[in-house]
Amino acid sequence: MTTVVESPATSIGRPGLVDAAMRPFGKTSKKFWAAIAFLTVVVAVGVVAWIVQLRQGMGVAGYGDRSFWAIYMADVVAFIGVSYGGAVVSAILLLTGAKWRAPLSRLAEGMALVTVVVGSAFLIPHLGRPDRFLGMVTQPNFASPIFWDFVAITTYTFATAIFFLLPLVPDVAILQAAHPEGLGRARRLLYRVLSRGWVGSAHQRRVLRTAMGITAIVIIPLAVAVHSVLSWAFALVSRPGWHESIWAPYFVIAALYSGVALVVIITAGFRRGYHLQAFITERHFVRLGYIMVALGAAYLYLTFADLLPGAYVGERSVNNMVYATLVGDLAPGFWFVIIAGEIVPLLLIALPQTRKIWGVVTASILVVSAMWLKRVLIVVGTAAYDHLTDTFGAYYRFTWVAIAVTLAGVAAIPLLLMLLFRIVPLLAIDEIQELTATATDPAARPASSPGKASRGRAAGVVGGVMLVMVFLGAIGVDSAPAAAAAPSPATPPAAVAVSAVVSGPQVTVTARVTAGGTPVQDAQVRFFESTEMFAPGDNQIPLGKVVTDRTGTAVLRYQPAVTGPRTVSATYYADVEGEPATASAEIDVTEAVSPYTPAGPRLLAGVGRALVNGLFVAVFLTCVLVIAQVIRVRRACRPGSTPPT
Repeated sequence: MTTVVESPATSIGRPGLVDAAMRPFGKTSKKFWAAIAFLTVVVAVGVVAWIVQLRQGMGVAGYGDRSFWAIYMADVVAFIGVSYGGAVVSAILLLTGAKWRAPLSRLAEGMALVTVVVGSAFLIPHLGRPDRFLGMVTQPNFASPIFWDFVAITTYTFATAIFFLLPLVPDVAILQAAHPEGLGRARRLLYRVLSRGWVGSAHQRRVLRTAMGITAIVIIPLAVAVHSVLSWAFALVSRPGWHESIWAPYFVIAALYSGVALVVIITAGFRRGYHLQAFITERHFVRLGYIMVALGAAYLYLTFADLLPGAYVGERSVNNMVYATLVGDLAPGFWFVIIAGEIVPLLLIALPQTRKIWGVVTASILVVSAMWLKRVLIVVGTAAYDHLTDTFGAYYRFTWVAIAVTLAGVAAIPLLLMLLFRIVPLLAIDEIQELTATATDPAARPASSPGKASRGRAAGVVGGVMLVMVFLGAIGVDSAPAAAAAPSPATPPAAVAVSAVVSGPQVTVTARVTAGGTPVQDAQVRFFESTEMFAPGDNQIPLGKVVTDRTGTAVLRYQPAVTGPRTVSATYYADVEGEPATASAEIDVTEAVSPYTPAGPRLLAGVGRALVNGLFVAVFLTCVLVIAQVIRVRRACRPGSTPPT
């Protein structure tokens, strides 16, 4: 049996702590098995639904020509986001020396590991065919953010697993020495392998702390990279609402915000289920709530920073997306996110009367639900937008298959955590014992202390400031004039007359704008060509915009891409709130010119290839660095490895 040489820290408060950490190992209640059975059934139904999808196609999950990305992509972003939040919060608190994190660290790191696995699994139903994963490896597209997302998630998952396993080494050694009879044969064998050679010497502890610090430093940029690349999978597509430069930090803050909220929910559940009130107190929830306030305020700011430029510029497609988001079909979901997911949680944590465990947990449930809904709105809203008609088509419709698969992922998180903590200790025993022996938790100040009162006032001030910002932002969105919608010099009623002449491969379209018989000068006329090439019906392809001269005439020349009868039209908006003046003309195109020209050499193509190689080297070095920390810890556990004092 491995001998554990305990420092003074390992004896302080050990009986209660060790017993609490081993509670999941003991005899389980009927409630536990009822919960396991219920969660297993939900997961099983999701697997059956996925099999139905494999047999009948993506249509049974609500996917179609418009809904090419839908609920599964929203699930990927949401689930991987909460994983990132749990891992980064734990890593940052470790690096900043926040000792109050000790009772929460195992739960946060376990949640991060489980959710990234579940979130990555949603890529399988999203791709439709599981064999497409193999294609990402055998035929990678280095220019695609999807491929780099796959690389980043894989690397991040590996680093998160190491970050979870490293602090288990001293804990399993303590359990093996304290209560070997309560572990069972399988756990004793596993713990013997994990803790082989660990004696708790100062040298071993120093090596372990350094290894955990380096792994934490690695996890933070990895997690930022994961959600940045996830955002670029949207932002690099030229569709209104997605093509935004602010989306990388927007996604990162959203991940942290929802991740901290899920840590609160998971912690509250396990605290209640395994009676951990002596180790996880109200102060831990309040401190996590303060972190949520800061992240929620940042996310609220980024939400309006994302909407305001598009609303002000007035570009038609972006303007339509903003309109649909604020007052259109997407408005109920959007305002639910703003009110229930951002304003109400900020108030619950800012007000002293609700800054309790129940208040923080309620705020966290609202945040997690709202952040998932926000991902759904991001995906399905833009996917339903039709560039040809500048209108929204049929939105994605939820089906029982998609709902069952999503609920299976939700149920898999507590199910896997309950099973995981049947194998490993629920609390970071060694870290809590070391904390008890060497420091006093600054969170242990009395409720009436000036520090707590000042923090409460600060939280209230933050909440009030954010509400004022929301109010002013809403006024700005409502009142900001659209730059492209300047008032016309003409007064209604206006009329447009159109004529078109075909001369070889060139078409000349002339539009004359009048108002009450008087020519309208400096009027912006939009020209369109109708076609059924892309979809049945009258699809208006924009040809361009021309401003009228002194005679009210605008002339546009273009070369058609295909032959045959065509309808060209001109549109003039005399009043931004009124109906446009429109006229059309029929033409017969006999000669056409293909608009395709071979692409020239790409700028900085060599730099791009070098960047790909550099990214692969960075991924390789990251994995080597993480593996090296495991090797260092194992080497420190070898007999005779402790340096002389």
